[in-house]
Amino acid sequence: MAILSCTYMLLNGSPHTVTSTLFGIGNRAFAYGDCIRETIHTCADRLCFFDMHLTHLRLGMEAAMMAIPEKFLNKDGAFAREVSKLITKNRVFRGSTITITVFRATFAPKSTKPDTIEYTVQCEPLEELGYSLNSGGLKLGIAPQNMMMTISPMSNYYTSDNEILRVAIRKQCFKDRLDDIITVNTAGHIVETANSGNLFIIKNNTIYTPPLADGCRADVMRRVILEKVAPSLGYTTVSDKPLRESDINSKVEEMFVASTRDGIQWVAAYKSLRFMRSKTTTILTKMSELYEAQQ
Repeated sequence: MAILSCTYMLLNGSPHTVTSTLFGIGNRAFAYGDCIRETIHTCADRLCFFDMHLTHLRLGMEAAMMAIPEKFLNKDGAFAREVSKLITKNRVFRGSTITITVFRATFAPKSTKPDTIEYTVQCEPLEELGYSLNSGGLKLGIAPQNMMMTISPMSNYYTSDNEILRVAIRKQCFKDRLDDIITVNTAGHIVETANSGNLFIIKNNTIYTPPLADGCRADVMRRVILEKVAPSLGYTTVSDKPLRESDINSKVEEMFVASTRDGIQWVAAYKSLRFMRSKTTTILTKMSELYEAQQ
């Protein structure tokens, strides 16, 4: 999906132009990567699965010992309205992605209490209202052994953990003329892909995806697929058992990757293996129906 541009963003609820100078060199998000992000898909000014996204963000903030403002509970929909007003102010009438970035305002190293936070909200308009399947299919490889991911208590959230390594893996991806690379943790278990999101494998009538315990991000799209889409289509899901490279074999019917930002993308090739997309297309269609129902 093509990314356009917006004029305005929010800092702690107040609008600013995206070209404004808002932070100094000591900002903890900039200086230390001390921040958490959550990306939300929208249909015009309507925020899809907003409460699920806020729940995920709050869990990450709790794990990071960040204080949670009352606003982030979205009582009476006040926070949702604030974000929707930003979309309207930017004159976005189709789809967009909203990124909420939370960072530590102060740091009290000797305190056992959560630190206060500040936050930004950014809007990126998209040319499309919903999601569409990638036409060509992704060509995937697997990360080399010297680029294994480490697991931390923050691995399930969108933080700076392993981000430099992900960038290096993406560079390797381009070098190898691949669309994306499957990441692996230090136990040799598949995590996700470096660029596109959570990985899903379809065998027979079962959908497999790496467990959260192996360090993949708990993207809301992953949860929607496992809890809503797959059961409605009659699929069995397995999300609590590690996956290894050997599990990607000739018995695999289809593979796809998914994220809130990019939706579902089907995988056409992994090394010498080739995959179809009929089941992936059906999954995307059902998921799109759920997103449209959020309107």
